[in-house]
Amino acid sequence: METIANRIVEYLDDDKTVWNDIDRMRMVLGVEVLIHNILMIGTILIMSWFLKIFFEALVLLTAYGALKMSAGGVHFKKSSACLIGTGIFVWAGVWIAKRMTIDLPYIIGIYLVCLIVLALMGPQGTENNPVSEDNYDILRRRTVFLVGIYLALTIIMEQCIGVIPYLLFIAVTFETLSLLPSYLKNRSI
Repeated sequence: METIANRIVEYLDDDKTVWNDIDRMRMVLGVEVLIHNILMIGTILIMSWFLKIFFEALVLLTAYGALKMSAGGVHFKKSSACLIGTGIFVWAGVWIAKRMTIDLPYIIGIYLVCLIVLALMGPQGTENNPVSEDNYDILRRRTVFLVGIYLALTIIMEQCIGVIPYLLFIAVTFETLSLLPSYLKNRSI
């Protein structure tokens, strides 16, 4: 991936006048992350297509990814572990969501517990992806806002069409659980 990223950055700045060396290194890293995410998400969605759960996987991956970007939590250090872990989460999450039958009051209660946990413990950075003091409050508010939106959508959908979007519920629950190891690790430092 590094070779491809270097070639893309060299192409964008072939006469080496647009960026200095530090900015060029940042661009290479950004392109590497972009390539990694495209490959990982693409692989998971292609496999989901073959499993005939493409739409559900897309919804779960989007809802969870939006929360993960603002709340942080556990991140795998190797791309292969990230692909396997995220793939298992998505496929198991869809499987569980299709079989889930929890009444709305319980769902609301669990959402509220998750909201409180995320508001008190989030966001959590990692070694490779720390949260700066400047972004801490913004990310916390964004996390609370997203969970509030997911909760509102859940209530509205259940009241209007009688369907509970369990995929959103699973995304919030799993993100809350994935925040706990980082929180405990960061507290012990």
